[in-house]
Amino acid sequence: MILRTKASQRANKQETPVTQPMTANAKEVVAYLHRPEIGRWLLRQGRIPVTTGKAARPGWRTYRICLYQDHVLEIARSEEQSQWLLHRMQEPEWQSVSLPSTETEVQVVQGLAARSLYAAGADAGQVTIMAASPHRLKVVEVEPNWPAKDADEYMQQARDWWEGRMRKQPQKLQSLGADPEFALRKPTGEMALASDFLSINGTVGCDTTRYREELGLHQHPVAELRPAPSEDPDQLFMHIYDNLALAYKKIGNSSIEWLAGGMPFQGYPIGGHIHFGGLTPTFSLRRKLDAYLALPLVLIEDAGCMSRRERYGFLGDVREKEYGFEYRTLPSWLVDPLVTRGILHLAHLVATNHEKLQATPHLKLPLIKAYYQGEKEKLLPYVAQVWQELKELPGYTLSRVHLDRYFSFLIESQSWRTDEDLRKTWKLA
Repeated sequence: MILRTKASQRANKQETPVTQPMTANAKEVVAYLHRPEIGRWLLRQGRIPVTTGKAARPGWRTYRICLYQDHVLEIARSEEQSQWLLHRMQEPEWQSVSLPSTETEVQVVQGLAARSLYAAGADAGQVTIMAASPHRLKVVEVEPNWPAKDADEYMQQARDWWEGRMRKQPQKLQSLGADPEFALRKPTGEMALASDFLSINGTVGCDTTRYREELGLHQHPVAELRPAPSEDPDQLFMHIYDNLALAYKKIGNSSIEWLAGGMPFQGYPIGGHIHFGGLTPTFSLRRKLDAYLALPLVLIEDAGCMSRRERYGFLGDVREKEYGFEYRTLPSWLVDPLVTRGILHLAHLVATNHEKLQATPHLKLPLIKAYYQGEKEKLLPYVAQVWQELKELPGYTLSRVHLDRYFSFLIESQSWRTDEDLRKTWKLA
């Protein structure tokens, strides 16, 4: 049985909302993006399809997208064949794309451009993308600047968008939520379907991922918890425990094991999304979540997490919601209650102090490589450093017991026990 603790009092309840300033490209980012091969390397690390632009692709369309963070300022499209990328005999004819656009390809291009800008470490710039269809796109280049003739106009557009975006949310953490997933394993070692035990809806249900893409069978392999959010990470932790206890009753099969982590079964990645109410997923905030949540967790991740990174788990992965946003980078941290509680307290601490935090791994190429390649030994000194920084925050005292246990576990452990039935580690069985 997991012992319940009284929800701690949070020091930030009386804080006034914060107005975040606009950010500009760091000089380090500008320097390395002037070397296109580094930009392409960064994109490849984030599993973004790239091309050098040296091969002609007849029939492909070329897009130039100017952005500030994930806001598209303008899109221009060339309908010509792409021989200019090879020979550059003459500049193509560019046509402005009306925004917002209902074209699927344009919408996919916008999303890929914003993801590419983030992966390159920039806050503003121009992304060039080639597209044959909404499902076949490649990034040619990320440039850390806008065309000079339009820079003043774009800056004003960006400023207006930023101010409006900041007004939509109080920019003060109002609630913390999550929807961690887990998989089920039969005694034979095969995957059991969550949909055989759980419905789609409810506080304990199935993720909408389908089994082997068999759309007509309505088979869903992954189980998902949907605990009620809370201002307090201890309270959220107890909601998760209550959900697990409910799942134990609903599944009701002692021979079925429960597994968490990154990919307990090949082809079925699972995650541990964290929800932040009242905040906007600015590039700055995303980078702090990457720096203090995602990178340290690598120290205990297993091979399944590396496999998950082929499609999910890239840095800065968020989805904006009406309440705020969900951070989607992390694998399922249900493996161990110590990890779960530590992650929730750490998420709360980072979200309430992100403007004070100093770590900038997006400016250090070896750290980016270490994250995507799972190079634990290279991240160990970094994790020790950020732990020491976090200890200096006034809010750390409120979470000291759980964060000290969590970081000690990270530094001392080889990897988390993803093959162990989490019902046992949570003392459900």
